[in-house]
Amino acid sequence: MPADLSILPGEKPRIAYLIPSLRGYRGWVSLVDGAIRSLQKFVEPVLIVSRGDEAAAEEKFPDLERHALPTVQAEDWNGTTPSMLRRMLPALWTARRLRPLRVRMVHSLEMFPAGWAGDALARAGGIPHVLTAIGTYTVLWRKWPALEYFYRGVLRRAAAIYPISHGTEAKLRDFYRSDLPSTAVHTILCGTRAAEQVSPDAARNRREKTAPVVLSVGMVKPRKGYHVNLRAFTVLQKRFPEAVYRIAGPPPEGEYRQLLEGIVRRENLVGVQFLGTVDPSQLDRLYREATIFLLLSQDLDLHFEGFGLVYLEAGAYGLPVVGSRSGGIPDAVIDGETGFLVDPSDAEAAGMAMIHLAENPVLSSQMGLAGRSRAERLTWDRYAEEQWVEYQKVLNR
Repeated sequence: MPADLSILPGEKPRIAYLIPSLRGYRGWVSLVDGAIRSLQKFVEPVLIVSRGDEAAAEEKFPDLERHALPTVQAEDWNGTTPSMLRRMLPALWTARRLRPLRVRMVHSLEMFPAGWAGDALARAGGIPHVLTAIGTYTVLWRKWPALEYFYRGVLRRAAAIYPISHGTEAKLRDFYRSDLPSTAVHTILCGTRAAEQVSPDAARNRREKTAPVVLSVGMVKPRKGYHVNLRAFTVLQKRFPEAVYRIAGPPPEGEYRQLLEGIVRRENLVGVQFLGTVDPSQLDRLYREATIFLLLSQDLDLHFEGFGLVYLEAGAYGLPVVGSRSGGIPDAVIDGETGFLVDPSDAEAAGMAMIHLAENPVLSSQMGLAGRSRAERLTWDRYAEEQWVEYQKVLNR
């Protein structure tokens, strides 16, 4: 008979967490940090990390039990099935043979390929496996039929899947509804600490500037839509010639860099600043000096925005947002309340939305304060409380 996993009153069950990554400038790092720290109120986390993340895990979570696999997320694979198998098979072998962890459940904090290792670990222990579905990696493995064949079993065996947005849930169900007949799927919106780290006065006491200062934050790559952002800024600058557009994030490379530079030249844009990676104090200053936050993320093949924490960060500073109706963004940005959402490729509509905000300071302020309120509601503590309710359903089932 299966072991009784029911939670006793006052108990903090041990749960193993498969950690996708703890390095670099990416949403995984924010999610792991926010989720694990807040969940400690309810559970005793045991971290399973890649060997390359051991030092980062010790620095970030020195008091937590940690174990290492050869890899968890296989970030260095070259996009082929043999490459993925070479990286993941040793991880699956190691996961099946880790010394007994005495955990009640395994939670993979990314779908693919971290969820593959999590499935192996849970099967070895005869315990439930649940997954968080973040964005692109919820469905990306569809591109490789051999991997998809094996990974469908991970979905079917999972006790529950927790997308971080309704957009991510919709993608999962569109592609894999037939593999989820007995798997609970429940969206738990992503969280942020931005409202805790930024004083409410930063939002309440914003001063409008005579010329718009537009800000984008994030890796400068096609999926983030910077080619559309620049065209939208062209529309704004025709009405406000002194407008400034600041872009903070790892710089573009190769053909995409040439594309963006070509748009700037052809449109005779001035005031466009590619700032590269900035430190936290610089980013704080950029948010405080901006008047509009712009990011028109795209759906490219199977790549999409799972949620968009930067929209909540902008809201914490009282910035109105112009974003795209893509992926999970409509959960981060409430259209007409905290900002405006447009079709991902509609640069004209995005530019007109920025003009409308620049010409209506009262509306801009109202939307910025609404964004602040949303950032205050969507905290990691709220996330942990919802996740704990779902854990109890699985363990008491």
